[in-house]
Amino acid sequence: MKKLIFLLMVGSLFAQDAKKDRQHISVSINETMLNTFFQSIGDVSGQGSTKVLGKEVEYNWKVIDPKVVIEPGSATFKANVQIKSGKIKSTPKATSKLDISYVKEENLIKIKTNKIKVDLMLTLFGKKVKLATLDLSRFYKPAFEFPGPTLNQKNIEIEMPDGTKKVLNINTDNHNLVLEQGIITVYSDIIFSP
Repeated sequence: MKKLIFLLMVGSLFAQDAKKDRQHISVSINETMLNTFFQSIGDVSGQGSTKVLGKEVEYNWKVIDPKVVIEPGSATFKANVQIKSGKIKSTPKATSKLDISYVKEENLIKIKTNKIKVDLMLTLFGKKVKLATLDLSRFYKPAFEFPGPTLNQKNIEIEMPDGTKKVLNINTDNHNLVLEQGIITVYSDIIFSP
């Protein structure tokens, strides 16, 4: 049997129509859980130095308020990065789309961050200067895997009035990955077959 893998990137999700309301079973992941994870990492900070106009400039950076924002049709990692060199400060924003997929054959909902690059910029000596480019995905790179909406029970045996036993196989079909406000949900239909 040919493997059917439903890999649905955030940019190409199925339309969020009324069909999901009629589906039999669903599994949802709340953005609050993802944000609790990012907050639990604690302080993510560092330091560096670079030459600017022939002078050595030292700086510190710190990630502030890392979070995931899930909206209808998209999921984004967002954070501010505070940069400080002496009394000079700047706080650029870092954003990156999340990759979210449902793999039917593994019954897994997968969530992972992409590269989260941010240019560390300060205004020094009257000029806007790029000190470095930082990839926050080095620190915020979980690849979460959650079980999807498939039943553990694969069949059910029913005793018929004539004493025979009938076995019904249980499968899921028609999977629908949807990003709603604050929630990732995979909806499925349950199929019973002899």
